Amino acid sequence: MGWFFKQKLIYVPTFLGALIIIISGFVVILFLIANTYSFLAPNVSPASKTLVIEGWIPESGLKNALAYYEANQYKHMIITGVPITQWTYSSPFSNMADASAGTMKQFFFRDTIYRAIIPSTIERDRTYSTAVALKHLLPVWNISSDTFDVYSMGAHARRSYLMFKKAFPDAHIGLITDTDPSFDHKKWYATSRGFRTVFSELISYFYSYFLFRPNEQLTSQLITEGHYIDKITALRFETDRYFADTLTSPLGKDAITAFRGLPYFPVDTNWNKKAKVKIDTSEAPFYMSTTTDRLPLYRKYAILTFIQNDSIFTLQAYQNLDHKKKNPEYNSLFIPFKDLTNGHETYGGGRYLDIEIPSGNQTNIDFNKAYNPYCAYHERWSCPLPPFENYLTTAVKAGVKKYKSTH
Repeated sequence: MGWFFKQKLIYVPTFLGALIIIISGFVVILFLIANTYSFLAPNVSPASKTLVIEGWIPESGLKNALAYYEANQYKHMIITGVPITQWTYSSPFSNMADASAGTMKQFFFRDTIYRAIIPSTIERDRTYSTAVALKHLLPVWNISSDTFDVYSMGAHARRSYLMFKKAFPDAHIGLITDTDPSFDHKKWYATSRGFRTVFSELISYFYSYFLFRPNEQLTSQLITEGHYIDKITALRFETDRYFADTLTSPLGKDAITAFRGLPYFPVDTNWNKKAKVKIDTSEAPFYMSTTTDRLPLYRKYAILTFIQNDSIFTLQAYQNLDHKKKNPEYNSLFIPFKDLTNGHETYGGGRYLDIEIPSGNQTNIDFNKAYNPYCAYHERWSCPLPPFENYLTTAVKAGVKKYKSTH
């Protein structure tokens, strides 16, 4: 047995020693329970006259934040906002910054409210993302980024402060923490709400402190791209509402009740193209062919050149002279085009784009905004036919798709 085992003298606690250890452990646990909430909900001395309010806090917190703002004579109010992920189709607000700012106005706050908003596409690290969004906007607003105060609430406050410090490592940041009214913070462990909130925030804080390694450049890129996607998505919601309205819809009356939204390609930032502009109005005006006998008067206004998949493409942009005559302020150019998706994924007669008259030698052609002629929805409409020079030999998988059984 000596080859595999050996005797070793060990000490075990006596009854008194075990009792002391148990009592000590119990005291430590009680101490941690008593101080966990206060650890997660600290206050850091105010440092500025700019107050950054986290937009997710409830109305009671907003009212307290406003009272604090006024009592301490702040000069700038900024509300950060994450996307509202419920009631997307019915809420007038898409993010909590706008909703909270609206609440502040209802509380009779009349001054400017600045808003730092992240897009709906950002679903992780949202507090850090709001701090990065704020970092990019402060110079635009001509507000110093060297010092500001954060107004937060409850057990989330320390983690919020950590995220702002990661985004602003050299700034002097104060922290004002309001009390979470949804549970008794002195007995947070006594309710499921309090226990879940404090315990999850404790774990999240230590994860963020030890393991979270932010990438500001990537976050900035995601914010920019996300705001663009949200903008296109909002435009699509607006278009669908227009189509569903019996007073404005281009659909036939019988089709409106069955309408459930237009089909779209997913938003693709690669189809938001920068194009070179060559103004050319030298050609004589011409009557553009349509699906009927109607012949609207246009003139070629510009040649637009863009690159897709290392290939160069051109489109002609036209000015509607009939509209221009009726409305001298008319400032749009019309781009009817066809591509390799027509007749399969998109309407066979081509699609349209509109842009403002470029002021320089560059513009954007956003194919995510490509829309169908009204002829795709009902035969009563008369629609211009894309001229041959606007036939693209590539598949533009962006914008609106073919609607139902259209051809």
